[in-house]
Amino acid sequence: MIQPHGNTLVDRTVDPARSEQLRDSFENHVTVTLDRNLLFDFQNLARGVYSPLEGFMSRNDFLKVVNDVTLESGVPWPIPVVLDVETDLADAIEPGERLGLRGPDGTPVGVVDVDSVYRYSETETCEQLFGTTDEDHPGVRAIQAKEPFLVGGPIKAFADARERSSRHELSPRESRVLFGKRGWDTVVGFQTRNVPHRAHEYLQKSALEHVDGLLVQPKIGAKKPGDYTDRAILAGYETLLEQYYPENLVTLSVFKSRMMYAGPREAVFDALVRKNYGCTHFIVGRDHAGVGDYYGDFEAQRLFDAVGDVGIEPLYYHYAFYCTRCDGIVSEKVCPHDSDHHIEPSGTELRETLSAGERPPSGLMRPEVAETVLSLDGVFVGE
Repeated sequence: MIQPHGNTLVDRTVDPARSEQLRDSFENHVTVTLDRNLLFDFQNLARGVYSPLEGFMSRNDFLKVVNDVTLESGVPWPIPVVLDVETDLADAIEPGERLGLRGPDGTPVGVVDVDSVYRYSETETCEQLFGTTDEDHPGVRAIQAKEPFLVGGPIKAFADARERSSRHELSPRESRVLFGKRGWDTVVGFQTRNVPHRAHEYLQKSALEHVDGLLVQPKIGAKKPGDYTDRAILAGYETLLEQYYPENLVTLSVFKSRMMYAGPREAVFDALVRKNYGCTHFIVGRDHAGVGDYYGDFEAQRLFDAVGDVGIEPLYYHYAFYCTRCDGIVSEKVCPHDSDHHIEPSGTELRETLSAGERPPSGLMRPEVAETVLSLDGVFVGE
């Protein structure tokens, strides 16, 4: 089976006895309460989703990632994973000390062995990560909302800190066991933040023709207003996979993380995460993790080429659309007809149609998927 990124699947969860020891001394430490996004990052660090990271990034790793798309060790990594703290808290923490971490409800979940406390340039970080400092970009707003100091260091997660919020939740260790039991030597991963439409299905099944199995893994977490809710995404995929996919060749799992809308960088990040889950291939389509007009349609594919071999094979796809002459979803590579016959599955138009309580054309979205989504309360973030 494919090696994890950095060749070691990280596990920062301590056993129950050690957890109790750390919890007993918890009140002796300065503590910080994690919001939902930071809790997801903490859990992903603990379970090896972010291998080879063992904790929140130190200053050197942070600067290398922002400026060079690598960790200080030289291992490719495109997105910072950081713990931000307010000024007063930063003043109370020294490298070499231990910082206690609480979940959003105040429950102790683990500790950080602090190796650095540092400021960062908000403007430079946004420019490098997103190619813009425009406040209309949701990723820029997320950086601007952070506190001015970052704390880096390896974590230790308490044994009972892991909380399953979905029946589709798998750790990288569990997914690798599952793939092994199914005899999957090659697995293609698909990242999504959308309810599935027919072009998504076309990409997934085209890729599945060349590998042993498919991991469909929606990103579950904070998204911008107007995006689909986590519930709508999962319900749509449950319906699609149950009715239109061979059960023994596909797995539905979740990746708990906020969307950063970092376009090309987030595409590489998403691929590395799936590599840790055991995928050997990763689908990179048009404007992966994009928003608005900030990135070119195939900029993510160019970044993969620039970064070089990251240990997982990206599968590049261009446009897929419904052709009225072909009577199906096709790509420009196989369809001979001109654009007058093409109906592109515009995400904006599909959302507008569903938001109006209407079912999109069956050539663009499976009727069963549309009916499932329309039956839900709260299909879009912010409703």
